[in-house]
This record gives sequence, C-alpha cells and structure tokens, in this order.
Amino acid sequence: MNKQANILGLGNDIIEIERVREGFIQHRDPFLDRLFSKKERDYCESQKDPFPRYAGRFAAKEAIVKALGCGFGKEASFHDIEILADENGKPEAYLSEDLNQRFNSPHILVTISHCKTYASAVAIWSNA
Repeated sequence: MNKQANILGLGNDIIEIERVREGFIQHRDPFLDRLFSKKERDYCESQKDPFPRYAGRFAAKEAIVKALGCGFGKEASFHDIEILADENGKPEAYLSEDLNQRFNSPHILVTISHCKTYASAVAIWSNA
C-alpha cells in the first residue's frame, strides 16, 4: 500500500522586482544582508542581473512562512530560511534548526518564477 503525502500548508507570494532593486539602491548591502544569506547572495550576484533572483528568493521565503502558518518577526526571520539552487537550478529550501524543531522538520517544496517585472513563488508543506 502506498502512503500518500498530505499537504499541511500552501503559500504563495508575488513581488515586483523593481521593489527589491530600489531597496538595494536606497540601503545598499545592509538591505541584502538583512534578507539573504551569503550563499544566496553569492548565487544571485553570479547572474547577469541579480535582482530577479533576489526577488524570487524573497517571494519564496514569504511563501514558506505562509505555508507554515507563521510570519516574519517574532516567529521567523529571513535568515531562518535559505533558498539555494541544486545542480540543475531547482530551488531548494533549507530551514534553520529553530524552524525545523518548531515544525517537526517540515518537508517543503518550493518553486520560483519570474518575468520582466515580477517574481513569484509557491511553497507546499507536506508530510512526505
């Protein structure tokens, strides 16, 4: 008998890429340091235009906290979630030990899309 995965949470987010670019222009590195890990920054900066990748990772982090049913601030920080690309470019979510303990090592699937003006992400929390 196959065990089916149950979806425990679903999150979605969309952001204007220019909003992230403008945040960087106004606040420079402290803006990016507050939102992204060094590995995330290294990946984004390796791209011709890093801001669609930054915006996608921002949207993914927002989608994940929505799927988990918590939020940023008291319950989670942007550094509790790291979005890295696997060898094929597929985004993978890595959670801090604190979030893993709080949510019993959640299995998170995430996808990111972007076009000229927007980046979006969907996250699924399942028991698989």
